[in-house]
Amino acid sequence: MSKLRESARGEMCAVRIPGVCSHNPEETVLAHGNGSAAGKGIGMKANDLLAAFSCFQCHNVIDGRTPPPHGMTRDDVKLMFWEGHARTVRIWIEKGLLKCA
Repeated sequence: MSKLRESARGEMCAVRIPGVCSHNPEETVLAHGNGSAAGKGIGMKANDLLAAFSCFQCHNVIDGRTPPPHGMTRDDVKLMFWEGHARTVRIWIEKGLLKCA
């Protein structure tokens, strides 16, 4: 398991989908981005750098296993994922897992 994946343990969900998020750090995992922009393809998972700390419930919505809450579109979910990604990257920098030039 990569250090970035391991770093999700005990963290709060960074995606925070309203009405879905459990806010439970015990179930946070590293959810990978979907689509070709994140490097995902048939039989290919996105790189760990293109991921966000996500609770189980938010992860299910991100991956399409659960529909978005009423009034929220798939594009809204994508935006919330990428905002969560930015929050996750900031935490990685603070933990010294990523370095800035």
